[in-house]
Amino acid sequence: MPRNRRKPRGKKKNVANQKKQEGTEVTSSSSSSSSDDLKLQGNKAFAAGDLTKALDFFTQAITNDPKNGALYSNRSAVYAKLNNWGKSLEDAEKTIEVKDNWAKGYFRKGYACEKLLHYQDAYVAYQNGLKVDPDDKGLQSASKDLAKLLEELKISQDEVAKSTPDNDKFEAMCQWLRDGGAQFPKLYLQYYSEDYRGVHCLTKIPPNDVVLYVPLKQIMTSEVAKASAIGQSIITRKVDLRSKHSYLASFLLQEKHKEISFWDPYLNILPIYYANMPIFFKEDLLSWLTGSFSLHKISDRIDALRKEYDNIRRGIPEFNKFHLEDFVWARLVVITRIFGMVIDGHKTDGLVPYADMLNHKRPRETSWTFDSNRNGFLITTIKHCARGDEIFDSYGRKCNNRFFVNYGFSLEENDDSEALIQVEVPRKDKHYRTKIRLLGGGDEYARREFQIPASYREKKGKAFFSFLRFIHAQDSELLMFSSGDEFKLEDIEPISIRNEISCLITIARVCKKHLAAFPDTFEEDEKFLASGKLKMYSNERNAVIMRRGEKKVLTFFTNLAMKAIKFLGMEWKDLKRTAARCYKTDDPIDYYIAAVVVPLVKKS
Repeated sequence: MPRNRRKPRGKKKNVANQKKQEGTEVTSSSSSSSSDDLKLQGNKAFAAGDLTKALDFFTQAITNDPKNGALYSNRSAVYAKLNNWGKSLEDAEKTIEVKDNWAKGYFRKGYACEKLLHYQDAYVAYQNGLKVDPDDKGLQSASKDLAKLLEELKISQDEVAKSTPDNDKFEAMCQWLRDGGAQFPKLYLQYYSEDYRGVHCLTKIPPNDVVLYVPLKQIMTSEVAKASAIGQSIITRKVDLRSKHSYLASFLLQEKHKEISFWDPYLNILPIYYANMPIFFKEDLLSWLTGSFSLHKISDRIDALRKEYDNIRRGIPEFNKFHLEDFVWARLVVITRIFGMVIDGHKTDGLVPYADMLNHKRPRETSWTFDSNRNGFLITTIKHCARGDEIFDSYGRKCNNRFFVNYGFSLEENDDSEALIQVEVPRKDKHYRTKIRLLGGGDEYARREFQIPASYREKKGKAFFSFLRFIHAQDSELLMFSSGDEFKLEDIEPISIRNEISCLITIARVCKKHLAAFPDTFEEDEKFLASGKLKMYSNERNAVIMRRGEKKVLTFFTNLAMKAIKFLGMEWKDLKRTAARCYKTDDPIDYYIAAVVVPLVKKS
């Protein structure tokens, strides 16, 4: 609020002492007129939402009048609007330094400390402000609310400490994090089983609330790994790694085998075994996956890890002190806990202690980022969380096969489940050689695998249909591929009713073949899961959920083929009445009917 120069001096003081706890202040001062003008312009820019200009004006004013507490308070408010709480706190402390009898500075400090998760410091600031002005309503309210929160957190932490397995190890890591500047006062860890745990709320948490901060020095980044002794050995000896994750995995092994490591508190809470990971399943557990393409994924993963281990120890003989089992363990730690982030404009990744304990859920309930202002990793809530609620991260959209093979769990409901479908150019096709030539020239190109969800909307689904349209093209239909300069195998639109029916017949045949490879049907899996006979979070239950998802996709394409073939055989005058309903639903089969079948029949 700009100062009115026509008011008498006493009136100025009254305006200056108004308790507007949010926003900039106007107080009487002995500053030069240039500082007053700059302050006035800063206030106007702040009110207009132009924070960059406001920051510039207040900074210039402070340069001219460095003993003006209101200027520091105003700039603190601007930094608060920018969520730069470290700078906001610095200016709040400067406000108190130059004007320690003004309650506003203490409020600014307390508010910034709260946002930085320094609750005890915030409470002290509010209390000091009340000593200056006991009647300040903003300070009274903030102090009361924070006292209630601190009491609730203390009670909750005492309750949790009594029920947490391995509490000594976990608390040692938490103390190590706190000593390094990390903050997570509203969170606690809860175990559901020996291998399964989650992070919960000690108190209710509103949306847009930072619940965890981990400084860069306590994040095990790929840069830290590459700069280490083992990382430099990999680089200088030019070991051609199959995966960038092997840098961090090798660094984990290096630090774990040291007598004393800075990372010991974090290393000590990492799982010793990964009994929930399918690469460790014995025959009894693997039998639950009969018919599933996950068996091939598991085998491929084991083979890839063995080759990477051999690759590193060939290039670095001293790596032989680690066994294959050690390397596999380290790679599992990395893949199940890693975060991608941007630090100083550089895209990288790393292991973030405590943050890596949040479980997955979609839609996401939190967001995370590396904040350059605070030089650390932040997790912020998106929705309201009640006391005791589990708080989730999101691993993004992934099929259950990927969750299962990579992370050792399956989602009960996952619309992104996928199945692996194999199709090939028929050998008896009279245009077989022409098609093989267009595909690349060798018989090995005749067969393709498509890992696809139950949707024609998705790029993967369209690429699947596109390949089928190609392999079923006949005579003149092939001319569009052999003579076209822009031929893209994954982007072929519907060609004709005959061609599309041939594609659908192939889909129905192949999907039924894949379904027949499973000992149990989709309906039997549904009943088995509903019976409650399988222990929650168990490997067996995860396996059934995962294979059920595959069967759901295969059944979807079988049903789509049957319905679409029927519609493709109808006259337009009959189809248009039936198809009109397809435009009004979200059903993925109806989408295919509207997008593909209707235009083909109408055109014919």
